[in-house]
Amino acid sequence: MNRSDAKNSRPSRPVDNLHSPAISREGTAALSFPAAGRLARLKEISNAVAELVKIKITFFVGMSALFGYVLASGEISFGMVMASLGIFLVACGSAVLNHYQERHSDALMHRTQRRPLPSGTVSPRAALLLLIGLVVAGSAVTFTWGNLAALVLSLLAMLWYNAIYTPLKKRTAYAVIPGSFVGSLPVMAGWAAAGGSLLDPRLLVVSSYFFVWQIPHFWLLMDIYSSDYERAGFPTMRSHLSEKNFAVYTYAWMLALVAISILFITTGVVEGQLTGILLLALGAWLGIGTWPVVKRFGDKRTYRSAFMKINIYVLAVTVLVLVDILFKLISPWRL
Repeated sequence: MNRSDAKNSRPSRPVDNLHSPAISREGTAALSFPAAGRLARLKEISNAVAELVKIKITFFVGMSALFGYVLASGEISFGMVMASLGIFLVACGSAVLNHYQERHSDALMHRTQRRPLPSGTVSPRAALLLLIGLVVAGSAVTFTWGNLAALVLSLLAMLWYNAIYTPLKKRTAYAVIPGSFVGSLPVMAGWAAAGGSLLDPRLLVVSSYFFVWQIPHFWLLMDIYSSDYERAGFPTMRSHLSEKNFAVYTYAWMLALVAISILFITTGVVEGQLTGILLLALGAWLGIGTWPVVKRFGDKRTYRSAFMKINIYVLAVTVLVLVDILFKLISPWRL
């Protein structure tokens, strides 16, 4: 055998065997499992952070701040975005603090026991670090792109929610009423960030609107999950009112919300005729759509529907007013 034949007779490297089913599965697993594990962990962390900052609520806080800024300044600007971002970040920090405060109560409620802290997904120490980072960053951005008044109002909302409302709701179901003051502070902070006067009648109307919205919003939520709240030691409205009276009072607050939105037209919050008509139409939709709360009082499905409707209504009105202001800026005609 010559050298060439010996070379050719050597066993070849089993390259083709890499494509056999067994080895292919093992190779794929070895390559994909670490990456898949990292992606799964990243998703878990991002979901936990979103839950800790109560993103569905704090997103609306940011929208409220933006609403106040645009209403006061009458303009769309980068400063508007940054000031609203700062107020949003402080609100996120406030939400994390609330999770930390209520982690033991959350562990007792079916609705909340899977939250990051009671479930052990996030440690209390990590939550506190996140809280500090969010509040410091949010305060810096709010002060830099807004002013001291906006920062004070943002921090006041955090203080009011966690130091006043949260302890008070362990004592009385009526804590929602003073607690709803928190709902009016983000729009005031956005307004102040734009340099608007806190004594402006338009601000009074708009802040009252966000204040009133909070009451039926939380009363409905409290009744829907009344058993959970009672299990955790929170008093509920049904310990103070009959189901019928609760339904009537809740509906009255929703009608009050509609009435305040009509004041948007008379106080100059909105100026376009079409916007005014749409506001009236939205008010009629909410009033008629939530009437079953009274008609079928005590029905949880009806309460859930009303809960969704009132939140959709507030978001729709907020967007409508923003569009009215934007249209006024870019067009010589009014909506």
